[in-house]
Amino acid sequence: MKQNLNLMTLILAWILIPCQVSNCQENNTRENNTRENNYREIMLRTLERLNGASGREQFLECVNQFERIARAEKTRWLPYYYGAYALTLMSFDETDGAKRDLLLDRAQEMVERALEIAPDESEIHALQAFMYPPRILVDPMQRGMVYMEKAFQSLEHAKALNPDNPRIYFLEAINRLNMPPSMGGGPDVAIPLFEKAADLFRTFHHEDPLWPRWGEEVNRAELGKIQIN
Repeated sequence: MKQNLNLMTLILAWILIPCQVSNCQENNTRENNTRENNYREIMLRTLERLNGASGREQFLECVNQFERIARAEKTRWLPYYYGAYALTLMSFDETDGAKRDLLLDRAQEMVERALEIAPDESEIHALQAFMYPPRILVDPMQRGMVYMEKAFQSLEHAKALNPDNPRIYFLEAINRLNMPPSMGGGPDVAIPLFEKAADLFRTFHHEDPLWPRWGEEVNRAELGKIQIN
């Protein structure tokens, strides 16, 4: 009788194991879905604030929020990316050279963290290129050639990873526009790049609403100014 009870207990336990595993998997799935939804919700809210930010304090709030998200979501590159992007935007408005460098130093740290997570992501290399022109503004005579070369190298790297990324051609066009013709720049060189960027912006689509989308409005405005002139 005792052997039969032990046998029944074993059979019952064996029957219950798949149920327990299934319940555990369902709980894990729910937790993962909740975490994913929370991540996306806070990222979208912070991006919305960044897009409407004006002034140093509002930009810094966004940077700090992206940094907090990045620390919590250690396998995601987008929070670091947007933190670096926000700092770069701030650097263009900073008139003090030393403070501009400090902003860009912090942005560089965040870009490097993003690259550790996603080294082959074209968008990160394009953002790296975007970070070099404000470095030049600190000391154009001493830094111009060095950082412009770095910018073009980053854009070429980004292009090799994804030649359909519109931000590559937009940034290259801006760089060329601000270079003298004797150095391979000027409006005639920039216009085809602005036009290529415009074509790619029109066809650009990514299913992830968090994916970078910046640059199109400025590209359209710059191309329009050149065409008027």
